[in-house]
Amino acid sequence: MAEFVCGSHRAFVYERGGVVPVGELEPLSAVRWERVRDEISTASVAVPTYNCCELLGDLRCILHELHIERNDETVWQGPITRIEYEYDQVQVYAEDVLWQAKRRVMTEGYDQKSPNLWNVIDRMNWLLWDQCYAQFGNPWNVTPRPLRHPGDPTTSRQVFAYQFYVWEDFDKYAEDNGTDYTVINREVFFFDTNYAWKVIPPLDETHVSQFPRVVEYGNQLATRAFVSNSQGYAGSAATPISAYGLVDDLTSNTQDGSTEPAPTAEEIAAWSQTASRHLTHPAPVSVVIPENTTLMPGAPWMMADLVPGAWFQVNIDILCRSHSEWQRLHQVTVTESAPQGEQVQFTAVAAPTTMDRT
Repeated sequence: MAEFVCGSHRAFVYERGGVVPVGELEPLSAVRWERVRDEISTASVAVPTYNCCELLGDLRCILHELHIERNDETVWQGPITRIEYEYDQVQVYAEDVLWQAKRRVMTEGYDQKSPNLWNVIDRMNWLLWDQCYAQFGNPWNVTPRPLRHPGDPTTSRQVFAYQFYVWEDFDKYAEDNGTDYTVINREVFFFDTNYAWKVIPPLDETHVSQFPRVVEYGNQLATRAFVSNSQGYAGSAATPISAYGLVDDLTSNTQDGSTEPAPTAEEIAAWSQTASRHLTHPAPVSVVIPENTTLMPGAPWMMADLVPGAWFQVNIDILCRSHSEWQRLHQVTVTESAPQGEQVQFTAVAAPTTMDRT
């Protein structure tokens, strides 16, 4: 089995679109980059001014991109969004390629109320492609990667033109409708949270720098769930009656407080499907990997495995309560500086109880 090995980094500047190189930023005194689930990731480098001051002086936000390589493999790309010039160094900050969607206003609205319910993954793809990157011929060279499977959720929702930025509406689907997204270089992956589209080798307590905990969460219990329009209508789902009794979860599906006509039976059925994704029964037990935990050399993961949303099994056997469960990577943060060298930190979250690998 392959083992995780330490790496070293290089940083390059490209013109917008990531095709035309401008130059290398060297030597690096510090580098940091991340991959994150359901958020726009960031990266930064610090460069002394004694070696490439002319290149540093020519940098421009948004017109230029930061590309980071680790052991000659490109691991992060995105537009430069801030440049700080100091006496003896320049710090360059960047955000991943979803930045453009964060700053693109939706010029078209949509109405997917009954009978026009939409598949959530299809709508997220429409938002990124039709409302952002495909416009003006995709000069950013970004590729949406919708990962579809038969269990993808559907939803009813109405949005008006000029109501949101593209990323705001895209992110709302991840927040409320059982989907996740992550960015790897120039590709944006989005998928149902139950879809284990990437499974990586299992992890145990010997692979991390801090010992994990086993925690039971009573406040996350939900035996009944509702998705409501906040106007007297709701879709619902419930687990079989159990010793826990009724413990409710409520999600609002309202649109800016406006008065809406009564929902159709099809809309309420779609809300019920979403509500079923909020059921948590029995009270969840999870392995908690402490914050700022680093991945140890010899762990069974490669850098290509470190994709937020990837599923893995974690096994804890030597506490009073042993536990084994599926988790998903949430965030990976990689830093390199002297004299510490490289550190790879990660956080993970419990995976849904329903796992679909088809």
